[in-house]
Amino acid sequence: MKGATLTAKKPRDRIFNSLTVLVLVMTVCLLGFYGVVGLNIFNPFPRRPTPPPVYTIAMLPTPTETPTRGIPTWTPTPSPSMTPSPRPTNTRTPTLTPSPFVIPPTPTPPPTATETPRATRSYWQFTHEVRFIMPAYGCEWTGVAGHVQDLDGNPLKGYPVHIWGAGIDTVITAGADQRLNTIYSHQAAFEQFFDARPKIMQVRVQLHDPYKQNHPAISDEIVLDFQGFCGGALAYVVFTKNH
Repeated sequence: MKGATLTAKKPRDRIFNSLTVLVLVMTVCLLGFYGVVGLNIFNPFPRRPTPPPVYTIAMLPTPTETPTRGIPTWTPTPSPSMTPSPRPTNTRTPTLTPSPFVIPPTPTPPPTATETPRATRSYWQFTHEVRFIMPAYGCEWTGVAGHVQDLDGNPLKGYPVHIWGAGIDTVITAGADQRLNTIYSHQAAFEQFFDARPKIMQVRVQLHDPYKQNHPAISDEIVLDFQGFCGGALAYVVFTKNH
């Protein structure tokens, strides 16, 4: 029995011994492979070669020839290429749809322009402005002058101007003397002389209504204080119709 068992074990031991030897041989081969790779004797995964750098050669500017006087050289211009335009698409004509009869609205006439009323500047029908200036006759004259106008500067003739003070009390009709109209460049001018030299005095002026029977005042009573110097010897009064 022992001999039969020993005989059966021998083939199996041979197989195991062979496998052990094979494993040892493969281990030695593997260690040798790693050693070759580690020493960079053999590289199974070689790197791709790095492409050499590309150097760009800078182009030197081409010298430009200086044009000489003479006949210019003709340079042909390339003609643009013809691009075919798309053909128009035939569009069907829309069919007219009958609509119900509608009576057109009655045209509205344009609105009539309404004149904007001007603002009333004073309670009185006429307002006034006064300037003390040098007389047109020079320094040998002292007095009152002026004219009557509407808001647009148009002359209003026939208005009585009451002037009193410094020994004078008189009424002058504006625009009645053509000589004064020429001197003061207005067709409704008036003037009243007081003295042949500048003097200190006080004069009053007021405009009256020429159309009513009692000729009521239609402006404020203006007080004129003369200072007695040539540059202010003329008190020029402008009456303007306010409303």
